[in-house]
Amino acid sequence: MTQNNFDLVAPIYDGLATLVFGGAIKRSQIALLDRLEDVESALVIGGGTGWILRELLARTSVKRVVYVELSAGMLEKSRKLIERSHPEWLSRVTFRQGTEESIEQSDLPFDLIVTNFFLACFNDANCTQMIQRLHPFMAPDGRWLFVDFQLPLFGPKRLAAKALFKVMFTFFNVASDLESKGPPNYSLGFDPLKLRTLHDRTFYADMIRVKVLGQRAAKAEGRGQEAGLPRAEQASS
Repeated sequence: MTQNNFDLVAPIYDGLATLVFGGAIKRSQIALLDRLEDVESALVIGGGTGWILRELLARTSVKRVVYVELSAGMLEKSRKLIERSHPEWLSRVTFRQGTEESIEQSDLPFDLIVTNFFLACFNDANCTQMIQRLHPFMAPDGRWLFVDFQLPLFGPKRLAAKALFKVMFTFFNVASDLESKGPPNYSLGFDPLKLRTLHDRTFYADMIRVKVLGQRAAKAEGRGQEAGLPRAEQASS
């Protein structure tokens, strides 16, 4: 089995997410799309079943999307979702099976990078490497939509999250050969980039973090602060 491949769970993935997190998975992914209305080009990597693709096309002015997904099953579900609901949008999307290595020079740059529930698939080292590989794909004034799992800092929320994540990640370790055992230390990858936090929200008892990050040029516009994503003591202890 290819590591981090969701072919086996593709038919039930959305149902599982709803069963465990209710509507929080979907609410978190659309929460800040209204702040991205002016994007024209986007890279969606690890987009899953295509639900976020449909919402991105509907809620923003994006004209060109490169949709990269390793799982053939997930990619096919994504394509069929758009074909059934809005076939006129197909001309705006390039569906591509693969990894970040499948991004072509002619695709660049992107006004927006979307990594919804993608980076948590990796251990610390590979998450850091993935962030560093994706960052050069951003336009100079580009933005990064980060939606992913995190461990709350303290108290009962943290204990509940650790218990839930242990069960959840163990399931995907078996079903999808997921390499990660829990939310990684995202800051190892993001902090050196000096991105700015433009918008920031949490969902589901702080287990889900949603951020829009911008290139450092945004500082001159007075927007946001340093990225400040969860650190190692928050993500792995």
